[in-house]
Amino acid sequence: MFSGPKIMKFLMVIMMMVMMKTTKNSIFNYSLIVLLLNLNLQKQDMSKMSYFLWGDELSFWTFDLSVWVIFILIFSKINQPKIYNKCMFIMLMLLMVTFYSWNMMMFYLMFEISMIVVLTVIMTWGYQPERVEAILFMIIMTVLTSLPFIITIMNNKNNLNFWNIQFMSINMWEYLSLMFVFMMKMPTMFLHMWLPKVHVESPVQGSMILAAVLLKMGSYGLIRATATNLHLNMKLSWLIMSFSMWSMFIMTMICLMQTDLKTMIAYSSVVHMTLVFAAITLNKTKSMMGSIYIMIGHGMCSAGLFYLTNIAYVNSKSRSIIINKGSFSMFPTAVPIWFFLCMGNSPMPPSINIMGEFFSFKSILNWSSTTTIIMLMMMIMFSSSLYSIFMFYIATHGIFKKSMIKIKNFNSKNKNTSMLHIIPMLSISANPDMLVI
Repeated sequence: MFSGPKIMKFLMVIMMMVMMKTTKNSIFNYSLIVLLLNLNLQKQDMSKMSYFLWGDELSFWTFDLSVWVIFILIFSKINQPKIYNKCMFIMLMLLMVTFYSWNMMMFYLMFEISMIVVLTVIMTWGYQPERVEAILFMIIMTVLTSLPFIITIMNNKNNLNFWNIQFMSINMWEYLSLMFVFMMKMPTMFLHMWLPKVHVESPVQGSMILAAVLLKMGSYGLIRATATNLHLNMKLSWLIMSFSMWSMFIMTMICLMQTDLKTMIAYSSVVHMTLVFAAITLNKTKSMMGSIYIMIGHGMCSAGLFYLTNIAYVNSKSRSIIINKGSFSMFPTAVPIWFFLCMGNSPMPPSINIMGEFFSFKSILNWSSTTTIIMLMMMIMFSSSLYSIFMFYIATHGIFKKSMIKIKNFNSKNKNTSMLHIIPMLSISANPDMLVI
C-alpha cells in the first residue's frame, strides 16, 4: 500500500518532468499519474493521498473520468502543442486537488481556477471572435452565483470541512446559495444560458473537457454540500421536483428545434444534468447511484459526440444538421461508433446511462407516484430518446451534398480515439457494481 507522502513526492517529481520539451515525456508522465492514482485506491470508506488530500470512491471515479478524458485529449493534433500539454497537465493537477480536497474553501478555489484554464484553452485555440462574448457571459454568471456562496461560507467559517457540513445551521437562503453556485456549473435550466454559447465558440478540446469533467464538478459539489441538509431538502422537495421535471421536458423540446449539432449536444447535457440534480436532492441510495451512473456515462458519451461532430465539421466546414446530412454514411466504421454514442445519449442498452436513468426515475416514483409525475416521466423518456434518434438518423441516413464527396477517410486515429469513449461505457455497464459508493 502506498502512503500519502510518498505519492505526493512522486507527483511533485512528475510535475517537474512535464516541463520537458518532448511530447513523449509528457505522455509518459500522464501514464505514470494514472498508474499511481489507481494504485492509491483503497477498498475502504476513505483513502489518504497526503496530509491534506483525502478521498472516497466518489472522488476516485470523478477524478478517474478526468484522467481518462485528459489522456485522450493529449493525443489530439493541435497548434502550439507544448503550451497545450502544459495546460492539460495543470488542469489535471487542479482537478486532483478539487476532487480530493475536503475543505469547502479549497474545493471552491480549485473549482474556479480550473475554469480559468478552460477559458485559456478557449481563448487560445478558439477560432471565432464571438468567443470573447461567450466567456464574458460565463464569467458574469459565475460571479453572480458565487457572491451569495462566499457570504454563506463567511457566515459558517467554522464548518467548512465536508465532514462537518451536516452540522451547519443554515437557513433557506444560505441553502439556496449553496445550490445555485453548483446548479450554474451543472448547469440546470435558467442558469444554463452560457453553456451553448461557450460550446459553440470553443475548440473541440475545450468542449470535450467542459462537457466531460467540469459539468461533473457541479454535481460533485452538490453531492458534498447540499445533500446532507435533509430538513431543507424536504421543505423544498416539491419545488425542486416540479422545476426539474418541467425543465427536462422543455429542454428536450428545445433540443428538437436545434439545427446546430454542437448546440443540440449542449442542450442534451442540460437535460441529463437536470435529472442528476433531481436525483441528488432526493438523497436516497438508489438516486445517488443513478446520479453517479449518469455522471460517468454522460461524461464519456458527450465527449465522444463532440469529437465526432468536430470530424464532421472538418469535412463539411459546417456544424449544420442540414449540411451534414448523411455525412457519416461515407464512413462504414463511423456509423456504429456514432450509433453507440447517440444511443448512450438516449439512453439505450448497453450503455451505463440507462441504469442511471432507471435508478433516478425509480427514486422519483418512490418519492411521489402521482399521475402528473408519471405522465411527465413518460414524456421526458420519449422525447429525450427522440432527439438522440433524430441526431443519429440525420447524420447517417440521407443524401449528402456533392461538395462533400471528395473528402478524407475516417482514419485509424479517429477510430481509436472514438473507441476510447465507448469502451468505458460498455465495460462499466458489464460490471456496474464497481461504481457503488
